[in-house]
Amino acid sequence: MGVIYAPKGAVAEYARLAVNLYQSCPHGCGYCYAGRCLHVRDSQFRAPARPRSGIVDRLRRDAKKHANSPIPVLMSFIGDCYASEFDGEDVTREAIAILREHDVPVHVLTKGGMRASRDFPLLTGPGCAFGTTLCWTDDADRLHWEPGAASVADRITAIKMAHSLGIRTWVSVEPVIVPEQCISLIQELSEWVDEWRVGKLNYHPLAAEIEWARWTPKLLAAVKTSGRDYLIKQSLRQYLPEGAEVERRANA
Repeated sequence: MGVIYAPKGAVAEYARLAVNLYQSCPHGCGYCYAGRCLHVRDSQFRAPARPRSGIVDRLRRDAKKHANSPIPVLMSFIGDCYASEFDGEDVTREAIAILREHDVPVHVLTKGGMRASRDFPLLTGPGCAFGTTLCWTDDADRLHWEPGAASVADRITAIKMAHSLGIRTWVSVEPVIVPEQCISLIQELSEWVDEWRVGKLNYHPLAAEIEWARWTPKLLAAVKTSGRDYLIKQSLRQYLPEGAEVERRANA
């Protein structure tokens, strides 16, 4: 079975193809359900980042099958390709290089902040993009929910640097946990973000306490006013009026 795969369900809204390089992630996010997806205990998944067995060789074989494809490969939905600093073998850098050698565009999604900047030169090619998950303006909230991930400021610095290098940038505002902060983030950062993707908090008791019907129209108004591309995920569309413009790709 190939390691480049077509995602299903809610994650398929983000990418047609993806690859997961690691089998664990030390970020310790309070809303993460990846361990359940992998059928392992949270303590096992929240261990120091470990590459999947033979992932580089397996990716090299798959890359040949997708050579010259215009469809980007996203890394990663499970684990984070910049979860920590690696000594010796750098699987993430090698994986990006393999895909680019075969003219396959790469979309990165990370909470690793400036750790990713070392690989920005590999993402300047056509169709490539750099994205970060960011749901906060208050770093105290980030620390509570994402204790092992990069700070808000560090992730913003990475987005700004990537944008300055001509790399297409995107921010995954998912999960929305404090809607007011998400709206402020969109308003303050859109100068450096080419696309916003917004999704609901799921599989957590707090989700039932958020007034989604009240806040989702405001989130939509914020992304529309930003003038950037955006995607409101299916999980939030039920709280919008019928016929609302839930996606814009004018600048892709």
